[in-house]
Amino acid sequence: MERAKVIIHMYQSIDGKIDGDWDGLPGDKASGDFYDDILFQLSNTNANGTNTIVMYAAPGKVDLSQYDPTGINYTDWSPENLQATTWDVSFDRRGRAGWEKNYFDYAGKKSRAIEVVTKLADKRYLAFLRSMAIPYLVCGDEQIDFEQALVKLRQRFGIEKMVLGGGALINGAFLKAGLVDEISLVVAPYISGDATKKGTFDTKQAFVDQRFQLVRAEPLGDGGVHLVFAKDNQ
Repeated sequence: MERAKVIIHMYQSIDGKIDGDWDGLPGDKASGDFYDDILFQLSNTNANGTNTIVMYAAPGKVDLSQYDPTGINYTDWSPENLQATTWDVSFDRRGRAGWEKNYFDYAGKKSRAIEVVTKLADKRYLAFLRSMAIPYLVCGDEQIDFEQALVKLRQRFGIEKMVLGGGALINGAFLKAGLVDEISLVVAPYISGDATKKGTFDTKQAFVDQRFQLVRAEPLGDGGVHLVFAKDNQ
C-alpha cells in the first residue's frame, strides 16, 4: 500500500551538529530563516520525535488521574470531519507530549497535531488526546511500526509527503527502517566543535548501508548552503 514519502529536513553546522552555540548567531540568520521558510514548501506536514515535540511544541504536564479510560481501546481515533491545511505529527511511543493546544504554531503555520503512539501509551493519555480533539494512530505494541504509520497518514489524512525534522534518534530510526526518501540539509556557516552534540542521524553506532545522490546544491546569502539528496534505489 502507498505510504507517505519521508524527507529529512535538518539545520546543522558544517561539522554536522544540530545544536550548539552557533545556532541563532547573527551570522547564520539567512540560513536559519531559509530552513524555516522552505519547510512547508517541501510538504504540508512537519514531524518530530518525542523529545523534540516535548521541548518545542507540547511542554506541558498531563495529570492522567483527571482522565477516564473507560471504553478506550488501542485503536486509531480522530474527530469527525477533521481537516487541516498543515499537520504536525508527533512520533510519541509512550505518550509523553503535554499538549496545551491541538496545534503547533511554527514557521508561520498553526499545524494541527497528530499523535503516533504504541500500546505502551496509557489509555488515560489517549483519553486526554480525545479531550483535546487530537487524533492518534496506534502503530505497534512496544516499538512504532513506522511504515504502518506512513500508510495510515496517507490513507486517513491525505498526507503524501512528510518532513521529518529530528531529533537525531527518530531520524536514525527511519533511516534504519529504509524509509528515508530524500534528505534536505541546510548547513550554517559555522563549525560547532562540540563533541557532546548529536549529528543529524543517530543510528546507535550502526552502519546503514544506503546510498544517496546529490540532486541540488544552493548557496545561501550568509555563506551557508542548502543540499538536497535523493535515495539511490539502484
